[in-house]
Amino acid sequence: MSALPLNIILTVISADIGTVIAEIAVLFGITISLLMTILILIVMNTFIRGKKVWWTTRNKSHMKLLATSEKRMLASFLAEAVIRLAEEKIGALITIERNVSLNEYTDLGVKIDGEVTSQLLQSIFIKGSPLHDGAVIIRLGRIECASTYFPLTNKKISSQFGSRHRAAIGISEQTDAVSVIVSETNGSVSIARSGKFLQVENLNNLVRALYDELASTKEMVQQV
Repeated sequence: MSALPLNIILTVISADIGTVIAEIAVLFGITISLLMTILILIVMNTFIRGKKVWWTTRNKSHMKLLATSEKRMLASFLAEAVIRLAEEKIGALITIERNVSLNEYTDLGVKIDGEVTSQLLQSIFIKGSPLHDGAVIIRLGRIECASTYFPLTNKKISSQFGSRHRAAIGISEQTDAVSVIVSETNGSVSIARSGKFLQVENLNNLVRALYDELASTKEMVQQV
């Protein structure tokens, strides 16, 4: 058998190499397409998750993000601290963020990011504390910041109420936040929301009053 001519051998080899290269190119293209698809899915998933968190935080009340038991516990801790402060006639302003973000005011205050406890709240407002003046903001059941300041209301209120009450009304006129105020003058306790505030006559009912405000979106009907 005579040997194949060299040009035929080279042609066959070239054809085989071309086929291999073509197959490699196809596989490479498929691999690139898969990687791009995976990358797109990862980016979309990240965006959707981020959008979902943004939507939840922006459009759902922070109070609705807390379980009923957490709201009851928060109301209990707040009431305990407020009653102690009222007994000592230590002025205090505690504001609870709801739907509308209070970032503008948390940025002005001193960052705390601590659990809500009676002891911590009392230590913040005790006379002589550098954080005594201003308001505490509570976000998602935690003390977000202290010593921040709100715009004062322009409406006429009784002269027996001072700057803390005016600040509580002021922030409630601009947001849906709920505030608890302890008067430094007489130790009286008030709850402010929607541009109005109610005085709590019986401190034994304070836990229930606070829980009702945390759990409800009802409008206050009494106005000072």
